[in-house]
Amino acid sequence: MTVREELIDFIQHCGLQGLGEITGETALITSGLLDSLALFNLVTWVEERIGVPLDLTTLDLTAQWGTVDELAQFVETRAGTGAPATPR
Repeated sequence: MTVREELIDFIQHCGLQGLGEITGETALITSGLLDSLALFNLVTWVEERIGVPLDLTTLDLTAQWGTVDELAQFVETRAGTGAPATPR
């Protein structure tokens, strides 16, 4: 399963019902798709995938996690590299 597929599966099983089809272009932050609890769970999911904690004060979630594909790319570029989860 790809990161994108895992992410879509996670979103669908986050208790968010009636979303319709979630695709790579589905807006995550600006759409209001995620409530605060779902966003918290998403952050935890990302941290588990990349293996390091996130410093949310240094991230622009709207820009870096704007869509499913952007978030999947964020995870893929940081997973298993030991690289910081946030730019310095």
